[in-house]
Amino acid sequence: MEVRRAVRLLISCKPYSDESFMGYVLRLTEKNGYDSLSWIFHIAGMNYEESRQGSTFAFKASENLAHLARVASVSSVEINKLIYHPVPGSEGTPSYYFFGQSVPQYSIRVMRPKVCPSCLSESQYCRRIWEFSAATACPTHRRRLIDECPRCSKPISWSRSSVVFCTCTFDWRKSPAAPVAEQELELTRHIYQLCGLSAGKNNQRRFSEPASRLSLNDLLTALFFIAGQSKGISSATSKHLVAKGTNHNFHDLLTKTFSVFKDWPNNYFGFLKQREIQERNVTRSYQRMKSTLYKDFGSFYSGLQGVLSGEQFDFMRSAFIEYVTQSRARDCLSDSISRKPIEDFPKDEYVLKSDVRRLLGVNNVWINHHIEAGKLKTVVRSKGKKRLIFIKLRDVALVKGIRY
Repeated sequence: MEVRRAVRLLISCKPYSDESFMGYVLRLTEKNGYDSLSWIFHIAGMNYEESRQGSTFAFKASENLAHLARVASVSSVEINKLIYHPVPGSEGTPSYYFFGQSVPQYSIRVMRPKVCPSCLSESQYCRRIWEFSAATACPTHRRRLIDECPRCSKPISWSRSSVVFCTCTFDWRKSPAAPVAEQELELTRHIYQLCGLSAGKNNQRRFSEPASRLSLNDLLTALFFIAGQSKGISSATSKHLVAKGTNHNFHDLLTKTFSVFKDWPNNYFGFLKQREIQERNVTRSYQRMKSTLYKDFGSFYSGLQGVLSGEQFDFMRSAFIEYVTQSRARDCLSDSISRKPIEDFPKDEYVLKSDVRRLLGVNNVWINHHIEAGKLKTVVRSKGKKRLIFIKLRDVALVKGIRY
């Protein structure tokens, strides 16, 4: 593309405080009559093609942003506020600040734009919150965001010249309404509140369950983990759910997932019951040497100790112990059972000592102290040359003060 470098754009405009970076460049494009936002990048000396069509600039502070500020006749500070800044020390899993909250980069979908037709009708600019994967609806207008054009069915992209018109000339402000029920807005309202944004007329209503104390980053971790479990995929790959499907499908998935954290812990118990049933259909041959709880809950159980290992998720582990204790507790153990082989031992009321250590985040000193004090009943078994110690789950629950 050949173009004479301009010192200033003919028409300038200041960015809104909650505007997205790419949305701001698109708005400059439209106001100055260019047919593509690549012209703005080119004028500012920014290589649009090599930056994956401009998206990497949203995550990258560079001197080129100063050039963009100059041609747009705004300060570098204003431009700098539009981009996502990296969180120090997050190189392994890159995280960026999002309205002051630390979130993983994969949760910000710059290259899969969404819009609220009603918001665009009120003010023609692209909100930054729309780039957040878990924000699937507009709490102000009580409608689902769209990421596909209702007329041509093509995904909305930045390769256009207008904020409100598709390349097929359809005006998204005239999109058919996709109203959502109040329960479908609860997650988005909570996200807006965590980000310090207005969540509509019901802004005073707050999510009051234990999960409400989680940061936005931890909430995402828990949501994607549960969503992955419901889909039967491992905790390590559940984050890739973000990259799949339309906003419509993702909205339905996250609405269902968020319901697990409501009416705590009853809905959580219902999810655990479904997870047990799901795991029963898994071939057990490779699980023979695994703990009882792993056999019954599979990667969910290992995820409680791995993905959700932080103390902020203690409420999920405590409720898990409560569920297992309540659903399986029965007085079927007698002293004579201790002489039975391990294959005949009813392990559904007892768990391995190592399981207790991992679930509660305690060490062997803590466990041995309560065993010696008579608060934790144990049974010892042998399997080959291995010596296995089982602890009564009901005792674990009582010692930890978990409702039983």
